[in-house]
Amino acid sequence: MGRERGRRRVQTTAAAWADYRRVWAAHSTSTFGDQLTLIALPLAAFLRTESAFAVGVVSSMEAVTAVALGIVSGALADRLSHRRVLLVTDLARALALGALAAVVAVDDYPIAALYAGAAVLGALRVLHDAAASAVLPLLVDGPDLLRANGQINASEAAANATGPALAGGLIAAGGPALALGVDAVSFAASGAVVGRIRRLDTDAEGSDADSDPRTAALWAGVTSGLRALARDRGMLWALAMAMAMNVVAVSVEGQFIPYAKEVLDVGALGIGAYWALGGTAAVATSLAAGRYEIARGDVIVAGLALFSGGVFLAGTMPSLWSAGVAYVCVGVGSALVITHVASLRQRRFPVRMQGRVSMAARTAMLLLVPPAHIGGGALASAVGSEALFVATASFGLFAAGAGVAAGLLRLRNA
Repeated sequence: MGRERGRRRVQTTAAAWADYRRVWAAHSTSTFGDQLTLIALPLAAFLRTESAFAVGVVSSMEAVTAVALGIVSGALADRLSHRRVLLVTDLARALALGALAAVVAVDDYPIAALYAGAAVLGALRVLHDAAASAVLPLLVDGPDLLRANGQINASEAAANATGPALAGGLIAAGGPALALGVDAVSFAASGAVVGRIRRLDTDAEGSDADSDPRTAALWAGVTSGLRALARDRGMLWALAMAMAMNVVAVSVEGQFIPYAKEVLDVGALGIGAYWALGGTAAVATSLAAGRYEIARGDVIVAGLALFSGGVFLAGTMPSLWSAGVAYVCVGVGSALVITHVASLRQRRFPVRMQGRVSMAARTAMLLLVPPAHIGGGALASAVGSEALFVATASFGLFAAGAGVAAGLLRLRNA
């Protein structure tokens, strides 16, 4: 089944690659759609209530449902057909978004409808993502996982960089209802494509007795996934690097706007240009990751150090050029960490444990989001955004050093 292409050994069959490309296209479409809802829902809440509290409730629903349902959804997704879970959750989100679009098109609607809609979308997303965590190992053989993960992450980075501008254009043209309606279409299209890929029904029964849907209770599946992750010291350290990067990112991302305005004297156009620069760097790095076959711990540590080093530079030497360098470092570093951590997980655990392991990791990362947001804002208010950048970047650099001391530089995907 293998064939040579340059110096890379390619094992994935042509048919599997064709199915993977369909999944990639569907994922890219719905990811851009996600950016529309990310902006449209909070805006709809503000237009309806003019309340910052309402905006905060709507915006926090996804994180709340991910923390509340994450580990259980991972065990549930591992017990069901991945294709059916992806199909049902995509189509259900299309219906929910269509209903929300119809609701917000009416002037005097209950704000509770937005709260309920955001909660439903969050619950469906966490179940969908749990099943999606096993898609790549089902379609792509081990040596090609970095390439596939790089392409997936490139799509997400591109959506993060350009999606808000598209959302703004749609909202300007037709209000939040139009943006939500377009996102509904994106999920319907994604479900229609993924639902036809029978290869996603491939099972891995016998690889993990606790996860066999015929014999195990749901809670047994949850605990078996947690035990498997806890036993893999290398994966735990790789996850710790990703969590440290997330703390740095969450702490400073909300404070870049006051930093740009007050320290750099940059307006909205300049802020958008910096975001686009970081997104472009992330896309290029994610695609370049496909040249390699082995997921490596030293690359994860280097990515965290580069990410944190860029933030440290922006804090210690604030200027237009240092902010640009920082965004390039952030884009490159985040892409390295995300692609290699995902590929490590996919190669170190069987398919029927991917949902539980990935959701346990995501839950751990999301638990740090509220304190990082609040702590970052409090520190910036007390000592300024430059000091916040230095403090959080120092934490990231310290975490990278701890990874080196723990032997993460020797970690490989096997």
